[in-house]
Amino acid sequence: TATAGTIPNLNFDDWYQDGSAWYPGASSTSRVWDTANGGTASFGCVPTTPEESDVVQGKAARLESTSVTVVVITKFAAGNIYIGDFVKVSGVGAELDWGIPFSSRPVALHGYYKYSPKTIDFAETNPYNVAKGDMDACSIKMYLCDWSAKFRVNTSNKVFLQDDDPSIIAMCDFTSNVATNGYVEFNFPLQYRDSRTPKYVVIVGAASRLGDYFTGGKGST
Repeated sequence: TATAGTIPNLNFDDWYQDGSAWYPGASSTSRVWDTANGGTASFGCVPTTPEESDVVQGKAARLESTSVTVVVITKFAAGNIYIGDFVKVSGVGAELDWGIPFSSRPVALHGYYKYSPKTIDFAETNPYNVAKGDMDACSIKMYLCDWSAKFRVNTSNKVFLQDDDPSIIAMCDFTSNVATNGYVEFNFPLQYRDSRTPKYVVIVGAASRLGDYFTGGKGST
């Protein structure tokens, strides 16, 4: 019975381009979604782009994992999209601000995804025991939190939102290493932990779920 909240550009129909980098939104002043493109485009790498032909309807977000060479170091770059802002390049990673204000308590995250995984060919130290030759996996997550401000992610210093963080009111978490036959409709129920009213929402999608740890398969899409 609560008022339903809205998230702009949830259908990914709006995109704009700044140089070689694509961004999900009508303009830089109105968008709520971001990607790592702001940090990788200067090195000739744009992992997230609009998809206009292979879609359910309208447009889609195409996330394709790749690699980027910075000076003499080649790093894995996962195709990704998230609610929030790219802040800056930090070391060999980036700082991101996750979330937008949101006070509703939705039941589920609904949509469509299509996935084509590759075997992992970049594998740095990570807590998940994956290795080169394993199959890559995609990830879709949604969090409702009671933060007082956006959450600062730092991939270089391994500062991430942990699933057991007490600020999380509800979440859903999907991962799959299986190739789909076309688009698959999904409905991921949000698991609520208590009756608090959310203050922020984050939705994150990645073509390689361990992209934060520079691990995945080049070409996973």
